[in-house]
Amino acid sequence: MKNILIIKCGETYDSVKAASGDFDEMIINRLNLPRKVFKVYEIHKGQKPMHPGEYIAAIITGSHSNVDDNHQWIKQLKDWIITARYSNIPVLGLCFGHQIIAEALGGKVEKSNKGINIGCEKITLTPAGVEDPLYKNIKNDFVSYKSHQYYVTKTPPESISLAKNEAGGIESFKVGKIYGVQFHPEFDKETIEEYIKITDPPLTNGVKMKHKFKNESIIPNFIDLSLIF
Repeated sequence: MKNILIIKCGETYDSVKAASGDFDEMIINRLNLPRKVFKVYEIHKGQKPMHPGEYIAAIITGSHSNVDDNHQWIKQLKDWIITARYSNIPVLGLCFGHQIIAEALGGKVEKSNKGINIGCEKITLTPAGVEDPLYKNIKNDFVSYKSHQYYVTKTPPESISLAKNEAGGIESFKVGKIYGVQFHPEFDKETIEEYIKITDPPLTNGVKMKHKFKNESIIPNFIDLSLIF
């Protein structure tokens, strides 16, 4: 049986690891699947995943690196994403993963001059998002955890917009079977609280923190749709 690939693009802070695990563990913890199903490649450490066709699906993690950093592994990851696009396998990018998918496939990513957007934010599905299986059983408007300063300002050619924030910013899109989400469906309350302690900003939009958000089902939904495609 083929594995589900997790492309790990860095490590989180030690205090976050202690509370919630590292980036790959947060994703696995959202799924009721045995660990042996997953293959984790730490691309930031020089580990190179195999051809996309060798996997059922792939998830690209968040990162403390940025898409404009001059790292060889970032170029390699962009090349892998292009190959995945034309290999027709399902891919989900989370935050940094969302941004690098956009850049690799012809979109545009910019750095906000307003500082880090961290805490909670209201997300609204587009009509296409409401119908997409990635957002099955999720309300048209929901709140998600966020921590980012870079954001997608232009989606790739042939992309479909799936979700926006209250300011109209791009929160989710897809190109074929490749999905990007700017927010963090893998985060829990402990994770975002630890990030807030480290960065010490005000909470985004003043949305009250909650223990659980409905968008926690996005990663399981992605695995379900990967098995259908």
